[in-house]
Amino acid sequence: MILRTSLIATASAGALILSLNAGFAADLYDNGGGYQQPTYNGNPPADWTGLYMGPMLGYIWGNIDPDSGAEVDVDGILLGGFAGYNFQAGSLVFGGEADLAITSMDGSEGGTDGDADWTGSIRGRLGYAWDRHMIYGTAGLGFLSADVDLGGASDENTHVGLVAGAGFESMVNSSFSARAEYLYSGYGEKDYGAFEADANSHAIRAGLGYHF
Repeated sequence: MILRTSLIATASAGALILSLNAGFAADLYDNGGGYQQPTYNGNPPADWTGLYMGPMLGYIWGNIDPDSGAEVDVDGILLGGFAGYNFQAGSLVFGGEADLAITSMDGSEGGTDGDADWTGSIRGRLGYAWDRHMIYGTAGLGFLSADVDLGGASDENTHVGLVAGAGFESMVNSSFSARAEYLYSGYGEKDYGAFEADANSHAIRAGLGYHF
C-alpha cells in the first residue's frame, strides 16, 4: 500500500514538472514556432548622423615666442561655439567640424607682452560609438589671433597651424549631447615687422550640442 502510494505521488510530481517545463518552453517561442528575442526596454543606441551645433566654454594656455626677447606664457578663458556634420557606419562615426571662440589669453615676460583675442579651427573627427557614448580623435587646421608688444614695437597677426586632440561625447537625449575634449595647436611663425614670433596653445573645452 505504501509502495503504491509512493508511486502515485512520484508520478504526479513528474507530471507537474513536465507541465511546468512545457509552459516555460512555450513562452520562449511565438505562435509560429520561432524563438522570441528577449525584449530590451532600455534606451536605444544613439544615431549620430546629421548636423549639430552648440556653445562651448573652456580654459586655454600656451606661449607666444618672438625670435628676439622673452617667451611669453599666456592663458585665459575661451567662450565660443562649434558646428559640424556626422556620418555613421555601424560603430564608426566620422565627419567635419568648425569652431570659433573669443579668449582672454594674455601674459607678460621681460618687457614682452602678448595676448590673443580669438582662436578657431577646422577639423575632421573620427570616433567609436557604443550605446549613447562616443570617444573620438580630431585633427585639422588651427587659427590664433595674437597681439605682441616687444619693447614698444607691437603688431597683430593671425597665426595658422596644425591642431590635434581627443574627446568624449554622450547623448543626453535624442536632441542634445554633452562633450569634453582636449586640443593642442602649434602655429606657424608670423612677421611682426621688427621681429617674428610663433605660438602654441593647449585647450580643455566642454560643450553642449544640439542635433538636428
